[in-house]
Amino acid sequence: MQHALLALCLTTTAAAESPRAVLPDKHRALIKENCITCHNADTRKGQFRIDDLPLTITDVQTAEKWQMVLNAMNSGDMPPDDEPQPASDAKTDFLDDLSSAMVAARRSLGDQNGVITLRRLNRREYRNTLRELLGVQINVSELPADIAAGGFDTAGINLFMSGNQFEQYQSLGREALTEAFTWHLNASEQRSLRHEAETFTPVIEKFVAHQIDGKARAQRWVEAVEKAIALPENATIVAQLRTQIKNPNDIAQLRREWEKIPGAPSPRSFGFDKKGENDADLANDSLRAGWLEYHQHYLQQPHVKTGAYLGPETRHPAELNLKSVNVLVPFSWPPGNYIVRVKAGVTKDAPADRRFLDFGINARQGPVLATREITGTIDDPQIVEFPLTMTRGNSDHDTRMLFFREKGSWDTNESGNRKRSEAVKRNGLGPDFVLWIDWIEVERLPNNTKPTPPAIAALNNIPLNDKSPAPATPELRSALERFTHEAFRGVTPPANYIDRLLTLYQTRRTAGDKPATALKETLSVVLASPMFLYLAEPSSEEKPRSLTGPELATRLAYFLWSAPPDTTLRELGKNGDLQNPATLAAQTERLLDDPRSEDFINAFTHQWLGMDRFDFFEPNRELYPRFDNGTRLAAQQEVYATLSHFVRHNENLSLLLKSDYAIINRVLANYYGLPGVKGHGFEKVALPPNSPRGGLLGMAAIAYMGGNGEHTSPVERGAWVLRKLLHDPPPPAPPNIPALTRLTGQVLTTKERLLAHQEDPQCASCHRRIDPIGYGLENFDAVGQWRTQDSYTASLPNGKPDPKSTKTWTIEAAATLHKGPAFNNYHELRNIIASRSDDFARGFSEALLSYALGRPTGFRDEPLIEQIVSHTQSKKFATREFIHAVVSSKAFNTK
Repeated sequence: MQHALLALCLTTTAAAESPRAVLPDKHRALIKENCITCHNADTRKGQFRIDDLPLTITDVQTAEKWQMVLNAMNSGDMPPDDEPQPASDAKTDFLDDLSSAMVAARRSLGDQNGVITLRRLNRREYRNTLRELLGVQINVSELPADIAAGGFDTAGINLFMSGNQFEQYQSLGREALTEAFTWHLNASEQRSLRHEAETFTPVIEKFVAHQIDGKARAQRWVEAVEKAIALPENATIVAQLRTQIKNPNDIAQLRREWEKIPGAPSPRSFGFDKKGENDADLANDSLRAGWLEYHQHYLQQPHVKTGAYLGPETRHPAELNLKSVNVLVPFSWPPGNYIVRVKAGVTKDAPADRRFLDFGINARQGPVLATREITGTIDDPQIVEFPLTMTRGNSDHDTRMLFFREKGSWDTNESGNRKRSEAVKRNGLGPDFVLWIDWIEVERLPNNTKPTPPAIAALNNIPLNDKSPAPATPELRSALERFTHEAFRGVTPPANYIDRLLTLYQTRRTAGDKPATALKETLSVVLASPMFLYLAEPSSEEKPRSLTGPELATRLAYFLWSAPPDTTLRELGKNGDLQNPATLAAQTERLLDDPRSEDFINAFTHQWLGMDRFDFFEPNRELYPRFDNGTRLAAQQEVYATLSHFVRHNENLSLLLKSDYAIINRVLANYYGLPGVKGHGFEKVALPPNSPRGGLLGMAAIAYMGGNGEHTSPVERGAWVLRKLLHDPPPPAPPNIPALTRLTGQVLTTKERLLAHQEDPQCASCHRRIDPIGYGLENFDAVGQWRTQDSYTASLPNGKPDPKSTKTWTIEAAATLHKGPAFNNYHELRNIIASRSDDFARGFSEALLSYALGRPTGFRDEPLIEQIVSHTQSKKFATREFIHAVVSSKAFNTK
């Protein structure tokens, strides 16, 4: 591939001038009229002068003083109430321009002058490096967080190390080695089992018999207790008990007080024992209407002798579970890669929303790992497969228990209760059974057909189990040299380092460790050493220098793989070929084509688009039952899958603003009401004319982040568009601004609430830019479904909704952008945003460069950013061109 930018970016660029952080001269009049009287050389109220404060911000001291002015005017403290006040429009313009000047000042004054800080591996890189070395993946969630507010997890300034972290890294390295040794020793082992789902039917039959018996015993106990309650001599005590219970007329509550009623028998004498709790609860539960009948209804289904139906609810406690079929992976089976197969079908009249099967681990609280649409029927079922990796962490009952259930059936008790009550009203029994499972297979795949991971291969001829004799010292030294060479990314440590490792090994053996245990302890020190944990580019000179070939190989690999360079890349770096522009471009293509680049794509996308907000809150499942866990997971994955498609196919980046297709799977196709998905994964699907989907703004995940899981937030959505799509971030919200909570209880439309919020100039200065964009996105509800109406219900003093204080309105997604065009609906707003592709490309370029270099971009990067945008524009904003432009730049190739 030819890249016209290569020669340009590899040459020295002239030093850039600092961006102009300047307050426009027109505001001198406001300052003179409203500020200088109190803050001049003579008066200096509050020991503060503004008469000598320059409008151009070139140093931290000036910036701090202007920040004090901004804070005081935003809070309404200045000018004081007894002094003349500036006109509202003039104040709003002043605050807007000063806020923008402060944003520019923070950027220029925070410039790192191109310095890339020595840094440790972040959590992702550390995890992936162990995976590449040892062939296993461990949980690194307990390591310190890597990201400061608004930055990337590659930023060196955040990736420091404390003393106690080395012990933590050694412990994780020890665990990774134990996992790797276990995988290697069991590489050829193959296991399989089949669970026939109809074995579930006798369990239900037995439980139904138990329920029938329990109901009969409960009725006999109830008759005996109520007979005692009716005795004339117990009238006084019964009347007194009624005053003490929550509902005096609830006979079940009164029965709970049986011990205080003379002549009332114990529930235990009828076989009810709740182990230390009120036994009457167990007896009362046995009388609950519907459960026995529902279970009997299950046994009447036509295919219970050959399989198991999945229902959307269960009886608690979970001794009988109609909504989940569980399979326990035997504890004797070792860690490894598994395939789980399910043969399943649906009834011919199954609703479209209920044809999806959730799969996961830990039936009690584990997350959904994957969701599949079942298109086969019970007469002609299909087989679906789920890949699964079992680790040493899957060592207890819960983490070896696989579950299969209808999508969304166990997300919350509230949603299950709602589905049940709706179905009981419809048919008198409960939800219909539509999903059916014939059998489930679990197979452990042999691992000996894959190449041995390099660090394990380095230990060849060294026993990895404690039953073998200890290796001879020369063999061990040679193995340690090979292992450290791999761990240190091609750098061979000095001989005295190997000597110290040998001494540690012998010390552990003398202390009683068996050979493999002593070896793991020794190697864990290697995996906690600075040469492994740090991305080191040593230099004895203060001035910049070009990266060596090996350093460039490492930087490129950790940029595009978040992992160490492979043998090919390391060799090209070692012999100097990688520094050839054509070779560097070819290797960039190779790394992007490799599946390992998915980690770069997902991590960059997550941080660039602020996807951490996606997990800040839970959706209101009562309001949005369709946004269950399976759909929520698919919505999040849509964002990553779309960016992956753009990189894989080198799409025009501006199509992220508007496109005539979407990258979705069957779950989202059902949620969005779109046809055309053929497989089970994410794929490109053409959109019908005037579809709101296509591009980031049409994605459910983006809409969901612009709210709180219950209501939308036009402010949050508008600010996100300005930050991420238009490269025009609003300044941080000032302190002491009046909160929208003051409007709580007032029955207002969303637009009325925001207009009330803008009555204050300190709010209007930002919100006149933010809010119109948010209005244009109001057709998406809090979970990204399209709507044409919205409503608001005030709350009663007890927190419950007040049905008498409800307002419903038709959404008017029309507004005028600040200093911009008007639009009448979402589609027109999207067209306006899509026309700003240059701004979008600039914001993307800055983010990509910051991620790649491990530091914030500054004004010295402006020429390079301009070159990237100009070059990619000439290539129709092809996504890979942005990456090539960064990789070929002098900044990327320089220490």
